[in-house]
Formats: sequence, structure tokens, C-alpha cells
Amino acid sequence: MESIESRIRRSDWFLRRRDLLALGYTDAQIRSALAAHSIFRVRQGWFSVPDAPENAVRAVRVGGRLTGVAALESYGLRVPRRSVVDVAVAANACRLRRPADRRARLEPADGTRIHWIDGPPSRHSSRWRVSVDDALLLVLCTEGRDVAVACASAVMRYLDWGWARLWAVFDQAPARVQVWRALVGDQDDAHGETFVRLWFGDAGVWCESQPRVANGRRLDFKVGPNTFVEIDGRQHDPDWTGEGESTRPRDVETDIAVAAAGGTVLRFDYRMLATAWDHCLAAVTRAIADDVELVARRETSPAVPRRTTTPRKQIARASRKRRRSRRPDSRNAVPPPV
Repeated sequence: MESIESRIRRSDWFLRRRDLLALGYTDAQIRSALAAHSIFRVRQGWFSVPDAPENAVRAVRVGGRLTGVAALESYGLRVPRRSVVDVAVAANACRLRRPADRRARLEPADGTRIHWIDGPPSRHSSRWRVSVDDALLLVLCTEGRDVAVACASAVMRYLDWGWARLWAVFDQAPARVQVWRALVGDQDDAHGETFVRLWFGDAGVWCESQPRVANGRRLDFKVGPNTFVEIDGRQHDPDWTGEGESTRPRDVETDIAVAAAGGTVLRFDYRMLATAWDHCLAAVTRAIADDVELVARRETSPAVPRRTTTPRKQIARASRKRRRSRRPDSRNAVPPPV
């Protein structure tokens, strides 16, 4: 018979005692698995395994299901992380527990925001999280413009949604957020790109998302005739030790290719964007102004192409100049004494 921990893991991380009994397991087997620490009791009557997602355990222990930004992140989306975890509970829910202590009642300082809106699980939801549609709707209702648009853009980018499905979620949202529809994009790789795209719009800076550059690769934004902006994550760090290889060598190759074609790449990381956006924007606007001015000058006064020579010819020419400089000038030479 399959082990209890394997069955729980295969059943979306959580099973109730009555579910285990219905599957043929006995109370003695459950107690044995608890003693071996292969499973643990999340709350009264609910069991999970030690490698279950942390936020999933928090939501079930509280007494509801994960929703909002945390739920979208659990679906593998690159969304902004929030300090508060949203949990949807039924309208008649009671005995809500602390996320870290199933024996204590929930307190306001537990970093959990309760929403008394949860209904029967839909076909897109699970035991511990609501559907993407419901999670995104809550984001639209509770978060600010930047976070909400970033989450909607992530859904479009990574979950292969159609625009009709997104509009159906917007139709259920408050009237104040309807103007955000036009700001959602389906090309942003991460929420940082969405933030910068929105902030460029606020500052009146034109930008094109995901332009293809000289070496065939794509950068995050094109903001001028030959000026590009790239938002670097932690994987750009040469000392990156996470999943996958560091992107720095590839990024350096791209910068060189752009420079060889007469362009400029401005790179910013998330820390700079969050703490010094004014300085980042000043650098971008100055680079755009210089780029536009240089293009205008080249159009009005095109430079004459220089005659190029091979390195071998240059070396030979320099060698002849050195030999001539060592020869005495016969016109100024002093005649030897008689």
C-alpha cells in the first residue's frame, strides 16, 4: 500500500483524517507517520508533509485558502512579494488559527489578511488556494495600480490567457480599476519591467517593450533611436548560485553588440529602481536627449568615412617614420674638419 506521505503529496499536499480513513488507512498508521515526522498535523483533522509550500500551510492552518498575490505566486508567476498573506475564508468560518501555531487563535499581528469571501471550490481551485481568476480579482480589488497591473501582465505572459478571460475578471472589479485595462501587457518578463513601463508612462517617456538588438537577442525596453534599458535581476550577478547559470556573460555580449552598432544600454537593478528612481529616470532622459541630438547631427552633417588600413600596414608605416627620424638631415649637417 502506498505510504501516507506519498498519498498526501499526490493529493495536492493536504488530506483530512476522514479522507485518509476512506482511502483505507488506519488511525494506527496515521499515528505512526506522525511519530516518524513524515507527516504533521496542520490543524485539527488536517495533515500535510514537511515539504509542503509554506504559504499553503499558513492558509490551511488559519482555516481558509490562499488568495491574492501569494496565490498567484504559488502558480509560478513572477509577481511582487507582499509582506501580508491573503487568506480567503467562508462567510461562516470560525476558530481561525495563527499561521505558526494551530493551538492559538489568529491575531492581527500575524501577517495575515482575512477575506470573508470564500465560496465552494471551483474546478480551477484546490484545497489550499483559490483559482487564478479569483486571486487576480482580489488583487484588483485590494492592491494599488502598479501591483495589480503587474499581476495581470504576469497572468497574460505566463499562463497563456486570452484577453477575453482577463476582461471577464476586470468586469467583476470595481469601477475605479477599469482604466487599468489599457496598461496591462503580455510581454513583461517580470514585475520590475511592468513597474518601469508604468513609470515611464507617468514621466512621458516613450518605450518599446522587448526590442530585438544587433546580436538577435532582446532587451527590456527601447527608449530612443539607439538607447535601450535593461532591468537586471539577481541572476545578472556573476556570483549567482541559484537555479540556472548567471546571465552576466550573455548580457555583456549583448552590450558589446549594441555598442558596436552605435547604441547604448542602460542597466538598472531592482534596488536602484526602488530606492533611486529619480536618478534612474534622469539618466534615461539625458541618454535619450543625447541620442536624439547625435542622430540629428548625423542627418544634417554626415561624417566622411575614414580610410581604413590594416594593422600590418599601420605597423609598417610607423616603422618607416621611426627610421626617417633617426637619419641625419644632410642639409643641416656640419661638414667634418679638414
